[in-house]
Amino acid sequence: MYKKQMILQRVVCYFLIAAATLVFIYSLGIMTDLYDMKLDYYAQDYYTVEGGTPMVPGTEVYYDMQEFNRDFTKMGIVLILVALSQFVFQNHTRRKYYIANYITVIANTAAGIYATKWALDNIFKYKEQFLGIDFETLEMFSTIFKFYFTKSTFWFDISKTVFAILLAAVALNVINLIWKIILMRAEKKLLSSGKEGAV
Repeated sequence: MYKKQMILQRVVCYFLIAAATLVFIYSLGIMTDLYDMKLDYYAQDYYTVEGGTPMVPGTEVYYDMQEFNRDFTKMGIVLILVALSQFVFQNHTRRKYYIANYITVIANTAAGIYATKWALDNIFKYKEQFLGIDFETLEMFSTIFKFYFTKSTFWFDISKTVFAILLAAVALNVINLIWKIILMRAEKKLLSSGKEGAV
């Protein structure tokens, strides 16, 4: 039984680092379509002139998302570092867990849940703002300037999959910890009964 649990804990630790890395990579790509459509060009007056309005209504979402995107990338880095802490304290190889190992699991759980709620709340808020773009006017200008154009919300919608993977990794990490605690207690009880029998 311990052998299976030890295999799981190794898999879980690597899965968690992979999920955190996926979130980080996603943070780098979430604004891809907004950048490729040159929304910064259409909304430059909104950003550079006080009280200015964008050439195409709604394109100011590009500038409104900038601060969130920077924070999102930082959050991805934090998730990776917190996931790496499990390797620092050898969660992936220890037969017995100590206080530091419990703390790293709790930290990864808290970070994963917080990041998911914070990111999804913001992502879907900006998705609604993106859908408020005057796409008819944007398509007209895109045709004239030969800029990329799409109405796709792919980069917003894929967030559900990305964070589902992160939460799955977090959940497995907790399940592994519970299994580990059960086995450690069973082993301790077995050793105690063995000592009592020898007396």
